[in-house]
Amino acid sequence: MIKNRKHFQYAFALLTFFALSNNWISLLTLLVIATILGIVFGKVFCKWMCPMGLIKEFLSKNQSEEALKMNMYNYYKVGCPISWIQGLTNKFSLFKIKFNKDNCVNCGICDTTCYITSFSTEHSLYKENSLNPGEAFNCSKCLKCVDVCPQNSLSFTLKR
Repeated sequence: MIKNRKHFQYAFALLTFFALSNNWISLLTLLVIATILGIVFGKVFCKWMCPMGLIKEFLSKNQSEEALKMNMYNYYKVGCPISWIQGLTNKFSLFKIKFNKDNCVNCGICDTTCYITSFSTEHSLYKENSLNPGEAFNCSKCLKCVDVCPQNSLSFTLKR
């Protein structure tokens, strides 16, 4: 899933950049599209389609894992107006990162991988009575948590 994200990100980031720079779409149109995407999928634009997100990832690829997590935590919290709107939509988007506790063996790999749970102790993907980091304002739906779960206890699916 993560490997496919990179291809998707490159294609859509370049398409977005060329569409904006050639005046095929306006920033207002992009904001409306991003808002609709946010309502459906949550905060996906930053990590999956944004040209600035692509540049940020490229510039930070040689950082340590800890520094990369901190930068992602801060960047996707502050970001830009599209990031702000999509951050607000994470709570009520139609697609969610869902947890199936019946499959979980409490290994904690998902929380170790997630940049939100690394810096916010009130969030956890698997611990009871914790906030879901997938609904946090700064969750960019990188889906690394879903990808690393050895029991397939996490999924990105339509909310029911």
